[in-house]
Amino acid sequence: MTAHLVWILLIYGLGAAVVHLMYIRQAVQAYRNGEDAHSLSPEHRATRYIVITSNDGDRVEWVMRSLSILAWLHRRPLHVTVLDDESMDDTLPILTRMVRYSHMEISVISRRFSPGNPVLPKSGGEKQVVIDLRAANPLADTPLVP
Repeated sequence: MTAHLVWILLIYGLGAAVVHLMYIRQAVQAYRNGEDAHSLSPEHRATRYIVITSNDGDRVEWVMRSLSILAWLHRRPLHVTVLDDESMDDTLPILTRMVRYSHMEISVISRRFSPGNPVLPKSGGEKQVVIDLRAANPLADTPLVP
């Protein structure tokens, strides 16, 4: 019985050592290339969600709270840019509350957009995910998990 426990601990320790050695190797290679070690791993890169709204007060709070939970669970920076197409309902007051009480960086741009796709903000090396709440099924093709 004791011999089995020793073998289990030995195998676990060797597995942990291999994982740490692989991480150190990756960090050394990044340092030699003049890069940041975390820039190589996608789990540390920021993600920008672009949410396009137009009178979507009934759905925008659910989407924003889902993104807030996502940011908290993955412990990574999450930036949300909301492009509001002159909403006349309670979309903007909801977004104003979300800006104050969320764990994300949220910016709201409210103006009249031309038909079709609005001009999206430039990506500063961030991964961008667009959620257009004006569409019939806005989350059908949207990967919520970056």
